[in-house]
Amino acid sequence: MTRGMYKEIDFCDIYLPPFFLSLLITGLVYVPLHWYWDHVVIQKWVWNRPVFELACFIVLLCLVTFLL
Repeated sequence: MTRGMYKEIDFCDIYLPPFFLSLLITGLVYVPLHWYWDHVVIQKWVWNRPVFELACFIVLLCLVTFLL
């Protein structure tokens, strides 16, 4: 096995790709941010909220994947 290769995650005999762990961690970080944006009413400062939230999710996903 070469260094840096990842194996599948075995969860109850279901094989998940390693990227699933990054998605799960990103989702756990994103949910409190989403609740905070609802509280602050982020709609005042952004033009299109769904596009803004998607961009923030992708940036978080990139950061989590890079850190793992």
